[in-house]
Amino acid sequence: MEKISLKEKIRKNTPEKLVLRFFCALFLSCILFLLTAYPVPFNNAVFFKKVGFPPFICSLLGFFSVLSVIFTFIDSLKLERLILLVSFTGYALITLFETSDIWYGFGACIVLLIVCFYVFKDEYAPALKRDISKRLVMIIAVAAGSYFALFAGVQTVCKYLSLTTPNYDFGIFSQMFYYMKNTFLPYATAERDMLLSHFAVHISPVFYLFLPFYAVFPRPETLMVCQAVLLASGVIPAVMICGKLGLSNKATGTFALIYALYPALAGGCFFDLHENKFLAPLLLWLFYFIVKNKWYGIAIFSVLVMLVKEDAPVYVAFAGIFVLVSAKKKDRFKGLAMLAGAVIYFIAAALLLNAFGEGTMNERFYNYMSDQNDSLLNVAANVIKDPAYVIHQMFNASADPAVETKIEFMLRMFIPLGFLPFFTKKLHRYILLLPLVLINLMPDYVYQHSIFFQYTYGPLAFLIFLSVLNYSELSGKIKRMTGTYAVIASVFICTQSVWSNMNYAENYISNRQYCDTVRAAIDTIPEDASVAANTFYCAAASQRAELYDLDETSHAREVDYIILDLRSSNGIEKLRSFERSMDYSEYYRLDGWVAIYKKR
Repeated sequence: MEKISLKEKIRKNTPEKLVLRFFCALFLSCILFLLTAYPVPFNNAVFFKKVGFPPFICSLLGFFSVLSVIFTFIDSLKLERLILLVSFTGYALITLFETSDIWYGFGACIVLLIVCFYVFKDEYAPALKRDISKRLVMIIAVAAGSYFALFAGVQTVCKYLSLTTPNYDFGIFSQMFYYMKNTFLPYATAERDMLLSHFAVHISPVFYLFLPFYAVFPRPETLMVCQAVLLASGVIPAVMICGKLGLSNKATGTFALIYALYPALAGGCFFDLHENKFLAPLLLWLFYFIVKNKWYGIAIFSVLVMLVKEDAPVYVAFAGIFVLVSAKKKDRFKGLAMLAGAVIYFIAAALLLNAFGEGTMNERFYNYMSDQNDSLLNVAANVIKDPAYVIHQMFNASADPAVETKIEFMLRMFIPLGFLPFFTKKLHRYILLLPLVLINLMPDYVYQHSIFFQYTYGPLAFLIFLSVLNYSELSGKIKRMTGTYAVIASVFICTQSVWSNMNYAENYISNRQYCDTVRAAIDTIPEDASVAANTFYCAAASQRAELYDLDETSHAREVDYIILDLRSSNGIEKLRSFERSMDYSEYYRLDGWVAIYKKR
């Protein structure tokens, strides 16, 4: 083999390589000085004074020199490009932890896209394209599911333990499970200020799947753990769909990571417990059996999805329409059966709620009604008559600034998937985007277009399935680029939207003595006593038959015990009233935290 002289190796340092090393050195230097400047954030003017220019230039030249020496002897442009990707990713992650500006996060994802285009513009050597083993795929899937279960489980349990879970949506469900354990009926008093079945508000028999675990461990924390494990289990059908569609082991592992890191999957957990969380794993199982073309699986999971909530048949209907237009002629009856079953179930559930319950929540579509008495049929007619208005509502920028605009919401939903839902020429696949349009984008109810609430769990399952379908038909180079981009972009958005804001474990550890003392004091109240509590103390007092939200109830002067949250202005204001009351005497007080009053 002919030896290449050092001079010839140096000559191979083309302008592209020199520019590439400069940017690698730049990002590595930025990482170094971000760490040395901590806790001063990068977006603070003090940072400019903290980081001296001469030391920064010395660092830049140092990294550049080291990289030049290394790659003079190791001639690998592709490896240099990968170092660029890694160094930029590390730099972006550190900065994303330091700012809550979501538009900076989107900007970082745009730069990431440019970097990925450059890094993957050429075909890689066979060694880098080599697939991984099935065993490694299983390890990745288990690790991804375990990460999500641990992260979501620990943080949500700590949220409860730190007394920051509100009555809506945790106290009501914690009391409902207390009733289900003792009477097998889903009653609660905290939900509508009277003894009422939760099924009069939402028809959600699927909650009974949690009951065996709650019966063994009858504590509010059990519900949080069950929910985290339920959502983590969605990685199983996601991986099985990838295998059925013929994706490589590497791609299957990629989608296991994308599912577990998807920001909306974790975001909604922190508005506590909700039946909608069942939709993500159940719908993915439904899609798996659709791909596998097994009628029994389609039937079982169609029914389970519809048992989540009275509006859940909408998802089965859209899945049925997709099967109807995409399946072979002999299999289209399955889609027709799904659609018919969904329509029948929805009508029956709506009639039951209107006759015996609180009625369907048509107000979510008030922006499509000419009159508040209009039905959903009027809404459908208005949508057909005025499609331009639908587009106007979908992209309407006005929103509660405390939540997020619809544009921000769409970017948070599509960027972590590398925009894969749009990578298809098959028009019938866009049917799978319609649940997102109907449930999240058409209404003007601000919480429905936010990844931090429960309304994303059905649409996100459709988006993930659509992404896998489209990915399976891409070319090799585009696959590698898109898969890598999607995983890193998921980490970027998750870092800024979820991880950097999840301090419930830290809060509980810091205030553990006080939080445990408050819960212990609440536990001394007899179980058969009636209680009214400020919203964040309802969950701690939920293991009883009669509980009311003090901020909503008309029973404030009738109950046996009053629990005031002295961390809130509302609790302090009510404290003055009960201190002067002739009907109640002080039972327990921990200044700054809680005051409990007992009826004389």
